[in-house]
Amino acid sequence: MVISPTATTVQVSSSYLPEDIVFSILSKLPVKSLRRFECVSKSWSLLFDDNYFMNMYRNYFLSKDSSSSLLLHVEGGDYKYGEYPPYNLYSVSGERFEKRVKLDWPNPFVKTRGDPSPYGTVLSSKLLSCASVNGTLCIHSSYGGNVMFIIWNPTTDEFKVIPSSFEFPEFYWRPYTTHHLFGFDRVKKDYKFVQYVREVPHDQETEDDNFFWEIYSLNSNSWKKLKVGIPHSYRIDEQVYMDGVSHWLGESRTRTYLVSFDFSSESCIKLPIPSYINDNRKVERHLVILNGFIAFILAYKETSIFHISILGEIGIKESWTKLFIVGPLPFQLEYPIGAGEKGKILFRRKNDKLALFDLRTGMIDEIGTASKKKFGCNILFHKESILPIGGIYV
Repeated sequence: MVISPTATTVQVSSSYLPEDIVFSILSKLPVKSLRRFECVSKSWSLLFDDNYFMNMYRNYFLSKDSSSSLLLHVEGGDYKYGEYPPYNLYSVSGERFEKRVKLDWPNPFVKTRGDPSPYGTVLSSKLLSCASVNGTLCIHSSYGGNVMFIIWNPTTDEFKVIPSSFEFPEFYWRPYTTHHLFGFDRVKKDYKFVQYVREVPHDQETEDDNFFWEIYSLNSNSWKKLKVGIPHSYRIDEQVYMDGVSHWLGESRTRTYLVSFDFSSESCIKLPIPSYINDNRKVERHLVILNGFIAFILAYKETSIFHISILGEIGIKESWTKLFIVGPLPFQLEYPIGAGEKGKILFRRKNDKLALFDLRTGMIDEIGTASKKKFGCNILFHKESILPIGGIYV
């Protein structure tokens, strides 16, 4: 049945809607939309200054469920000087991560029949970055004095070794790689691996070091140099990945900014961090994925106060929105590692123990795991996939 408008039809405007209903509807919108709706009216432009609305928005923001599981990547124990530290990978669940299943790293040096290869066995493996891409991970493995990077699906245990790009004579150049990215090209349906290369000549008296970025495509099984300028960072364990884009913090002498690299366009964007940040060196800056958003955490170490802002839209400075001010806390949480579901943030404490802080309740729980290294732990969302990795099989 079709209802046609009649002379008695009443047109309902926004002025007829109670404020509670309007707030309830708006609180369920993404930040990107809310920022754009600020121009609708003066009252809407002041939403982020309204305590009642912000409490409603925070509660809905923290209530959203994720269909992903969690992986905990942590430094495993003691090791000798000059050795790679051991790392363990766990699939975790439960309110306090009490349910853990240890995952075995792939070993590319063992043949199908179980015979050891001439290269020997893997001495150390670790996650390359805090990224799970379509159910696959990228890991860094070492054997002897050599390293390799492997694309691995822990659900099916399928893996592919990324071939080396170095073809020049080793007697002239010694290559080093310091910053690595792994992600998915959503346009070409292709896994890509990016690295920052430093070539050191043997004769350093006459030759300067050579620096460049290069990218590997799994579909074509080939490398090429990138012509775009990409700021690199030595804090590579802190980068985050979401929806085909890797993000990390870049720093200059005068400011800190967010760098975003898009694997489809093979380009990057630099975005200033929120305007309320000052250049206080006693403040630490961190990136995490919080309930599906890029989140920037400003940590005041001496007072255990944390400011948490989320980014509504990549490349738009005005879309930074401060959602939480946490603290001062009764004891010091030294370093934010990552975020789990419903606003639970994993921290490293001063005693090397790991603790979960719940943004909803303000409660802090130790989870009985230690990380002796500041950057020796991270956590990531992981969606299981039984699909093959694709591309060329090794």
